[in-house]
Amino acid sequence: MAEDQAGRDTLILAAKYAAANVVETVGEAAVLEVDTYGDRAVMLTGSGAPMISEAAVIEFAAVLGYSTYSGRKYLADAVELAWRLPRTWVRILDGTLAGWRARRVAEITRHLDPEVAGWVDTQVAAHAHKIGPAQLERTVKEAAALFEPDLTAAIAAEAVDYRRCDIGTDPSLFLPSVGAEQGQAAGATAEVTATLDVADALDLEAAVAAIAHGLLDHDTTADLSLDARRAAALGILGRAYTTGASGDLPGKGRVVDLKIHTDTRDLATTGLIRIGNTRGLATIEQLDRWAGMPGVVVRPVVVVDLNEEISTEAYTPTRRLRAQVELIDQTCAFPGCSVKAESCDLDHRVPYVEGGKTTTSNLTCLCRRHHRAKTHLGWTYERLAPGRYRWRSPNGYRFLTGPDGTTDVSGISDVARSTAA
Repeated sequence: MAEDQAGRDTLILAAKYAAANVVETVGEAAVLEVDTYGDRAVMLTGSGAPMISEAAVIEFAAVLGYSTYSGRKYLADAVELAWRLPRTWVRILDGTLAGWRARRVAEITRHLDPEVAGWVDTQVAAHAHKIGPAQLERTVKEAAALFEPDLTAAIAAEAVDYRRCDIGTDPSLFLPSVGAEQGQAAGATAEVTATLDVADALDLEAAVAAIAHGLLDHDTTADLSLDARRAAALGILGRAYTTGASGDLPGKGRVVDLKIHTDTRDLATTGLIRIGNTRGLATIEQLDRWAGMPGVVVRPVVVVDLNEEISTEAYTPTRRLRAQVELIDQTCAFPGCSVKAESCDLDHRVPYVEGGKTTTSNLTCLCRRHHRAKTHLGWTYERLAPGRYRWRSPNGYRFLTGPDGTTDVSGISDVARSTAA
C-alpha cells in the first residue's frame, strides 16, 4: 500500500537524518551534555545507539510537523530500529513490514539492554507484520526472565514517563450543532485525553460509570446521552476533589479561574463571550450557572486590553503585562508546540541587554526548551502581528505560527539549500 510505503520511507529518512547528526565522540558528548547554553547530546534510546544533537531533534520535529516531544519519540524509534534491531530494520528496508508495526517493537525495546533487545529482535522480526501488543509484551517478559530478572521492574518504572493527562485547550474546539444537549454554547467544551496506569484506569472507569448511571435520577441530566453523562461525571469527580476526612489528600477544593475577554459590542450582538482558558465560547447564563455550583470560588481577574501597548522599565514584566502577553499568544509560539502560555517564559525578542524593552510588542511566550532553541540553537523569529510569528530554523526552514496552529512555508530553495548543507 502507498500509505505503508510512505511510512517506511519517512522512517528510513529519519534514520539517515539521525546518522548525519550523531555526536561522534564520547569526549564531545560529555562537553555537550553539560553545556547548558549550547547544543546538547541526547540519548534517544538504549545502549549501543549513538547520541544525537538536541538541536537536530528539535528541527526534525518541526519539519515533520510534530511537537518536539512527538518528533523526539519518532526519531528515537528510527534510531532504535536502525542501530539495535537489525533484523526488524531489514524488513523496513525491503518493504515487507509497515513502519507503524516496526515502531511498536522499537517503543518497547528502547528500555532494554542491547543483548535483550537483540534477543527480542530475533524472536519477533520474522512475524512482526502480525504480532499483537499482548504477544510482544510476553516476548519481552520472557527476555527479561532469561537475561535480567530485574528488568521488568525497570521497564515499569520507565513507563511512568509515558503516562500523561491532557486537558485540551487548543483552538480546534468544535462548535456543537444548534440545539445541543442542555443548551451548551458553541465551543464551551474541552477535550480530555490521558494515558494511565492500568489500575488507575480501572478505578476511574468504575467511578465514571457509577456516577453516569446515578445522573439518570436527576431531572436536569436524565435526558442526556450516556456519553454526555460520562463527561459530566468527570466534572463531578473534579468538584469532589477536596481535603478528605483523614487530611491525606492535597486537594484545595474547586476554584474557577476563568480568563474572559470580549468586546462589549460583540457581547451585545451575539450574547457570547470568549474563555481565554479554552478559547471556546460561552454565554453569560453559563458563567452564572458555573459560579453558582457548590464549592466554587470566583476570583477577581486582571482587566486587560489586548490592543494596549503595556510597558515597564524593569526586566521582569508586571503581572498585568504577563497576563496580556499570555492571552495574546495562548501557547508557546514555537512551531508545533502546545505548552500553555501560563507555563512559558516571556522572551525578549530584542534582548533586554541590547536595549530591548519589556513591552507588549517585544515579548513572546516560549516554553523553556524552545526558549533555549531560540537563544542558543540558531532559531530566529519575527513578529508579524499580535500572536503571529515567522520562524526560521538553523537550516533555513520557515514556519508561520499563531492561534490557528503552524504552517510550513519553506520554499523549494530552502529545502535544497538545507540538503546541500
